[in-house]
Amino acid sequence: MASTRCKLASYLEDLDHVDFKKFKMYLEDYPPQGGCTPLPRGQTERADHMDLATAMIDFNGEQRAWAMAVWIFGAINRRDLHEKAKQEQLPWDDPAVECREDSIEEEWKGLLGFLSRISICRKKKDFGRTYRRHVRSRFHCIEDRNARLGESVNLNKRYTRLQLVREHPSRQERERELLAMGGSRLRDSPPGPLRLEALFEGDPEDESPEPVRTVVVQGAAGIGKTILARKIMLDWASGKLFQDKFDYLFYIHCREVSLATPRSLGDLIASCCPDPSPPVGRIVRKSSRILFLMDGFDELQGAFDEHAEAPCTDWQEAAPGDALLGSLIRKRLLPEASLLITTRPAALEKLQHLLERPRHVEVLGFSEARRREYFFKYFSGEAQARAALALIQENEVLFTMCFIPLVCWIVCTGLKQRMDSGESLAQTSKTTTAVYVFFLSCLLQAQGGGHEHQLSAHLRGLCSLAAAGIWNQKVLFEECDLRSHGLQEGDVSAFLRMNLFQKEVDCEKLYSFVHMTFQEFFAAMYYVLEEEDGEGLAGSREALPSRDVAVLLENYGKFEKGYLIFVVRFLFGLVNQERTSYLEKRLSCRVSQQIRVALLRWIEAKAKAKKLQAQPSQLELFYCLYEMQEEGFVRRAMGHFPKIEVNLSTRMDHVVSSFCIRNCRSVQTLSLGFLHNSPKEEEEEAGAEEGLGPPAAEAHRTPSCSLTPNFCRGLFSALGATQTLTELDLSDNVLGDLGLSVLCETLRNPGCGIRRLWLGRCGLSHQCCSDLSSVLSNSRKLVELDLSDNPLGDFGASLLCQGLAHPCCPLGKLWLVSCCLTSVCCEDLASVLSANCSLTRLYIGENALGDVGVGALCDKVRWPESHLQKLGLVNSGLTSMGCSALASVLRTTQSLTHLYLRGNALGNAGLKLLCEGLLHPSSKLRMLELDNCSLTSHSCWDLATVLTSNRSLWKLSLSNNDLGDLGVMMLCEVLRQGTCVLHSLQLNEMYFNYETRRALETLQEEKPELTLVFEPSW
Repeated sequence: MASTRCKLASYLEDLDHVDFKKFKMYLEDYPPQGGCTPLPRGQTERADHMDLATAMIDFNGEQRAWAMAVWIFGAINRRDLHEKAKQEQLPWDDPAVECREDSIEEEWKGLLGFLSRISICRKKKDFGRTYRRHVRSRFHCIEDRNARLGESVNLNKRYTRLQLVREHPSRQERERELLAMGGSRLRDSPPGPLRLEALFEGDPEDESPEPVRTVVVQGAAGIGKTILARKIMLDWASGKLFQDKFDYLFYIHCREVSLATPRSLGDLIASCCPDPSPPVGRIVRKSSRILFLMDGFDELQGAFDEHAEAPCTDWQEAAPGDALLGSLIRKRLLPEASLLITTRPAALEKLQHLLERPRHVEVLGFSEARRREYFFKYFSGEAQARAALALIQENEVLFTMCFIPLVCWIVCTGLKQRMDSGESLAQTSKTTTAVYVFFLSCLLQAQGGGHEHQLSAHLRGLCSLAAAGIWNQKVLFEECDLRSHGLQEGDVSAFLRMNLFQKEVDCEKLYSFVHMTFQEFFAAMYYVLEEEDGEGLAGSREALPSRDVAVLLENYGKFEKGYLIFVVRFLFGLVNQERTSYLEKRLSCRVSQQIRVALLRWIEAKAKAKKLQAQPSQLELFYCLYEMQEEGFVRRAMGHFPKIEVNLSTRMDHVVSSFCIRNCRSVQTLSLGFLHNSPKEEEEEAGAEEGLGPPAAEAHRTPSCSLTPNFCRGLFSALGATQTLTELDLSDNVLGDLGLSVLCETLRNPGCGIRRLWLGRCGLSHQCCSDLSSVLSNSRKLVELDLSDNPLGDFGASLLCQGLAHPCCPLGKLWLVSCCLTSVCCEDLASVLSANCSLTRLYIGENALGDVGVGALCDKVRWPESHLQKLGLVNSGLTSMGCSALASVLRTTQSLTHLYLRGNALGNAGLKLLCEGLLHPSSKLRMLELDNCSLTSHSCWDLATVLTSNRSLWKLSLSNNDLGDLGVMMLCEVLRQGTCVLHSLQLNEMYFNYETRRALETLQEEKPELTLVFEPSW
């Protein structure tokens, strides 16, 4: 049977928010009679239903608390609860007793209870203050990875604000975020960056926002997730963050909890507190005021299978670390508590199915301004900071890489060590490998002192340990692991000071590389360093991983967490010839030269593979080549890439792609910014150009990033000298007028061989059309141009027509679909069709041309002189009035073979006029598209006449028209006749009865040469 406290709490839960506040008000002002004591405001203000029930009973006992509740229910006009509570019989010690005058002794007991509650409240506040002091003490400093400093660093002085953005469903918002990633010089920060204070705030645009209970903070390795988590802890404890939202924040290092022995959530909370016996019960009682900050979800070992083990629901129940954290994440344990979880993107899929309505936040790293700020915070002297910053800014690639805080720290550390030793800062590095090699050499140089041989042995041990860890997907190592690779604890301590290992705080016998990328770097070194003759690992008792690079490359991309991806990248970077010589001189070790041959063969095999959907993608191969920074090798490798299709997402993608494309002398087709599904050579079979756009315009695309003018200049300058490149696709990139201006410089270059150019959805306006017109006038190679979905307007079209009308313009295909054109531009287009002998395909659908515009286009063209074969007028506002002009064209020209008119309200009257043109002997039309043209069964009479008389029409599309069963049956009868030459008929999105469907199926059987497509609309 439920206790009185639980029953009273259940009654209080039936009160809505307003009534609950009224109940508290009456409880504070309860009449001082009947021996019942009012509750002080401090006890009611922040109390939830269970807290309030507990306080009422503590102050007045169960019977009086119940009587008070019954009276207040009536006072706040909740008669339903008043009557129900009056009738419920509870097991009082003396059921007949109601609130009456107590004895003096009982009154004294009540007073003592009241004073006791005040004392408990004060103790609770005292513990809260104590805990905050403890958190401030624990998190106010961080251990700088640079062991040469030998001391911790104040977090507030070193912390530099990171860019945080919410994941947006909108493509445009995502593009803006990507534009800001890495601190592009065009924009300093993404629009509307997320503040820490707003992480748990509801969406202001949501009319009835759900409370945000779970926030997932994702970001790449080294992007600053852990330092952000520690900053949140410090700011809360300092009274700067979440003061009105959370009473307690608990920092949970996922890896440490996962490896620890089973314990309860209470034990976990206690381990975060300064007292050996903290008031855990009182803390978890208000679970809605708790935030668990779980750092490093991707480092958890558990599979988190729903059926793997029973969830933990009791905060006092001991459970393995993974099960405990899994229960918190799934909201099986303390469901009202809030969570902030940091993770690498690779673990998002595993995490996602555990969560309910999470808010996703992405860490983008440092903006350009914050990178500068970090330099001034890292270097104690302003002069040093300015010198270092100026040097790095000269190398735009390296400065861009500094948007990753870890890389920024490595760069600053290396530069500071050179400054402190008085060395020149002239030589800087471009790649991640170069930065890590430079940093390693600084550490080894610091050790020095004639211990080169010993250092070499230790380095080999580190490399084999890293490689074994990679193959076993292991990131934590015990002392026995170190000994098996010839490393002693003293050796590890030395490298700890040099920031190659860090000793875990709560796991004293466990060691890890300071960052996952360090382990990947040393694993790559394992394959590069040749083993000396007769040399082994002293004390080694473990079989070492195979040094066969072919095995490594064969398993590339197969590991769940992608461990080998960065190992292979580092491998390319380490075999750079200059870097190899540098390593041999500094490490006194031989570096294998055979690896270069294996890597080149691997690139060749992957480049020739038909499907690159599986790992690695072309872009990933480019990253590998970029790490090498050896142009001769890259040119040989890129010689195997005649067709390049990459989807760019970050500024670094731009830099990497530009480097590889500049060194590609055999590329024929280049597509940047989207994934392309169907080959452009199959355009006729795919039917993708039927009035809407070129084949690429119909293909599936993914949101892509912005091609900045600076990037364009570097890339396009290389393309100008690449005569093998004939196709360039930049669709779905915010190229803009400035970027296009740079591209036009390349297109005007006599050495440029580009023949087909796609620029759909590139943010172009009429301002770029003058440059394009110049290209059209001067280029002798450009035969295909797509400008769809750019707001060029009539003025822009007029400028283009000036170039198109040039006698030497070779353009044969032009797409101006959805370019904000009106009837005003049609006379200019008509002039082009009369003067340009090359233009055979013109697609100007999705523009408000109307009957006037189409009429002008048809009337002004000197059709006997025009060579136009395909005309797209999809959804152009055409009605039956405009069909007379089109019929005239059909009677006049023999060149027009394809006419796309879908989405125009032609009606039966308009179709009748078109049919008159089709019946003329001069008409050679082969394909007519009339989908969604407001046709009915009456139009089928005219169509039947055309089908029996016209000898050229091979393909007819009538989908999404209300032809009715009678009309379709009539067409079936005509199609059965031997005089009908039609080869393809489409009747999709139409309603048919059973007899009509059977007639269509019978027709298919009788005429297998006829392609008949009908998908009824149910």
